[in-house]
Amino acid sequence: MRLVPLAAQAWVEVYPGVRCRIVSAERMTLTTYRFAPRSRFPRHSHVQEQVVVVAEGSITFSSPAQTVTVARDQVLVIPPDIQHEAMAGGDGAVVVSVVAPARHSATDYVVEE
Repeated sequence: MRLVPLAAQAWVEVYPGVRCRIVSAERMTLTTYRFAPRSRFPRHSHVQEQVVVVAEGSITFSSPAQTVTVARDQVLVIPPDIQHEAMAGGDGAVVVSVVAPARHSATDYVVEE
């Protein structure tokens, strides 16, 4: 077992208004994202399956097939290889994301715009 104190992890800005901190394991990666109000994670896809939990605020995920707004204490499952993007609501959002298999880098995905 390995204990990782999240508060000790540095926040890194990956897109304007979107910061993250990452904890990697052998078979999965956990990322906490902090979105400023109306900030956006661009359209992208990745080979990993993704599970998203909204801890604060709300965030809207859009794919070619649907748009879903996820609120606090809701979970969204995103299948592998699905194009999607995310935009925080007016109060911003804190999102916990788990992808499996593990990512090899913070940008282990393909931005498609």
